[in-house]
Amino acid sequence: MTSTVIRTENDLTRRTVLGAGATALAAAVVAGPAPAEAAATRATTRAVSLYRRKRWAKQRRRSFLVTGPGVKLRMTLTAVRNIPHTTAGSQRSFELVFRASRRGPESGTFDLKRSRFARTSLFLVPTDETRRTYRATVNNR
Repeated sequence: MTSTVIRTENDLTRRTVLGAGATALAAAVVAGPAPAEAAATRATTRAVSLYRRKRWAKQRRRSFLVTGPGVKLRMTLTAVRNIPHTTAGSQRSFELVFRASRRGPESGTFDLKRSRFARTSLFLVPTDETRRTYRATVNNR
């Protein structure tokens, strides 16, 4: 007795699976990393000396170039303030307030740069509906 195997279009074969895997790999190589992955690989600054009140207080009323994924705008440092429940005037725990002349991005980590000032990464949070005022909290207790 002989048996007959009937194949349909929906049958998976080894060749079909391998072909699909190769196609997916080729598409991933051509497309490159997803935007979220690319953003995740950005280097952030970590040197403790970059996050001291004295360094930022000298820059009050100065303009910074703020950059990040899809973001490039100028912001002015308007205030360096104490944060609640920390020692007043602490060099390690303080709040920075920035103002942009136009609508800025959602909250996120951005690089701040200016002449003779080392690039510094900060997590900026918009504090008004117009997204022109931002706050960064430095709390290295």
